[in-house]
Amino acid sequence: MSLMYDMAARDCEMLTMHLSDYNAGSRTVYLMGKGAKPRLVPVSPETTALFTRYRERVHSGSEGSSPMFYTIHNHMKTPMSDDNVARFVQKYAESAKRENPAVPDRVSPHMFRKSRAMHLYQAGMHLTMLSEFLGHEDTQTTLVYARADVEMKREAICKASKNNVILHPDTETPVWDDDEDIISRLCHGY
Repeated sequence: MSLMYDMAARDCEMLTMHLSDYNAGSRTVYLMGKGAKPRLVPVSPETTALFTRYRERVHSGSEGSSPMFYTIHNHMKTPMSDDNVARFVQKYAESAKRENPAVPDRVSPHMFRKSRAMHLYQAGMHLTMLSEFLGHEDTQTTLVYARADVEMKREAICKASKNNVILHPDTETPVWDDDEDIISRLCHGY
């Protein structure tokens, strides 16, 4: 779940991952996105550490072509189904809800993607970069994920208002102060 959140991956992208798609050295994951469009996604050091432990426990001795997340059918590793991922996520969400009632009753794998997108946007990631990170062809699609919250709006207003002499007349001497020529042009449009 940490990897899904960190990469803002679709569950289908997670389920098509193979061991060879993950590079611990460069802390990147090769994802096959919608429409068979590949992208390379960076992973945080914290998620890299978690993922390295996962590989050691679950995949020791496995080949690079092995599915990253799998179930065993007829003694063979097969990719996990999206229904299985949804059940897995819901199980842990219910456990988390017992500790924190603010956790929603229903949690889906896609909520990790939406949450990560919003957190990156709130942290200042430009919409174009966020769109690329999510694997969207069109930034319009990304707008569904990227909504400015009240705090983002407040910060933008403060930043834009910081040196505004109209809002803060006592903090700065206007450039037209004691300049009759500028005052005349402002008043008369010359």
